[in-house]
Amino acid sequence: MSNCDIVKKQNESFMLKVQYAARYCYNSAEKQNYFVWLFCLISAFCIFLPNGLPVYISFVVPFTADVFAWVLMVFVNKNVQKAADLRKYFDAYSIDIGAERYSETEKRQLAELAEKICSKDFKAAELQMKNTGNDSPPGVHDWYVFSKPYDGLEAKFECQRQNTWWDKKLFPVRCIVAYISLGVFIAIYIALALRNSFIITLLCSAGFLIKLIERVIDNGRYWILSIKIDGAQKMLEAHLTSEGVEQLQELIDERRAINILGINIFHKKCAKKLTSKYNNISNPE
Repeated sequence: MSNCDIVKKQNESFMLKVQYAARYCYNSAEKQNYFVWLFCLISAFCIFLPNGLPVYISFVVPFTADVFAWVLMVFVNKNVQKAADLRKYFDAYSIDIGAERYSETEKRQLAELAEKICSKDFKAAELQMKNTGNDSPPGVHDWYVFSKPYDGLEAKFECQRQNTWWDKKLFPVRCIVAYISLGVFIAIYIALALRNSFIITLLCSAGFLIKLIERVIDNGRYWILSIKIDGAQKMLEAHLTSEGVEQLQELIDERRAINILGINIFHKKCAKKLTSKYNNISNPE
């Protein structure tokens, strides 16, 4: 299978809808996740409510905020899983890795999901499906771009290399932004919490602490999978095999399903620059 075959498959209208739907789900999850953090912070900072208020208010407000955060988190996880399933489906058919494993029922379910998402805002979907990574705003057309000819397994592996390269460029930025923001909030919160009752502080902080623990766990899973992906990629560069390519794809698909979300604004600003940079380094001649 040559890179021309992959590009031909990728440009099919339906595959573009699937890729747009995946991006839409990831972006929706990102927005919802911001509100999850907002409700967690509202709950945590309820310990600073005026002392003159009825006691039950000091418990009802943070509890309500925690419930909203929990409900939203369910939607976040569902959107991440939908996005991961759609992107897995896209790769399975555009790169031709594991496409035969999908049943007709699974195909139709994913097709229905993609159509439903595209119909929510047809103009936005049409723009995304028309634009490439070099356009503004960056779109999903020509998702995999080849700067030189590839054949067979090498073409599939090149698509995987593009996936891992982009992740390495975007992941550190979202980590830096997240850690700085959390550090500022935690420092302010601890400084103020020292003046209040330990029990009230603990009760108000429950949602916030659970969210922090969840982030540590997901980041740990993401980091472990990233190490495995790097190792698998190095092995394939030394000895390219069909089995190795399939195993690498499974790791990539598994990592996509972890709730570690990108920053859409940063992607929009840097997509053109990163697209050009990858083309230059992948074919420096």
